[in-house]
Amino acid sequence: MYYARLIHYKLGANQRIIAERLTKEFDIFCRKMNGFRGSVCFFDDPSGEYRALNYWDTKEEAEQANKILFPKLEQELRNYTNEKPTVKLVEVFEATNDDDIVKSHIKLW
Repeated sequence: MYYARLIHYKLGANQRIIAERLTKEFDIFCRKMNGFRGSVCFFDDPSGEYRALNYWDTKEEAEQANKILFPKLEQELRNYTNEKPTVKLVEVFEATNDDDIVKSHIKLW
């Protein structure tokens, strides 16, 4: 069992370049933190909505990361939007019986 941070923010339509830059900057920072497993990002550029799902080894590591990362994201987003980002910590269930990291995302055949 592991945990994830699900982040949602709005930038306005067609702001992909900004979203990509933010994603890369936060990914570099996350990779230096304890318990980080990886992330997946979801871009809906026409609507201006962006999401990130960061995976963490434990709930405590996800909570600690959030204490550091979320205020940084809020501050950065103030440069581009008045919309407030949201975050939700969730438990991740893997459909496989294997303990490999994010096994369900790997094509086996």
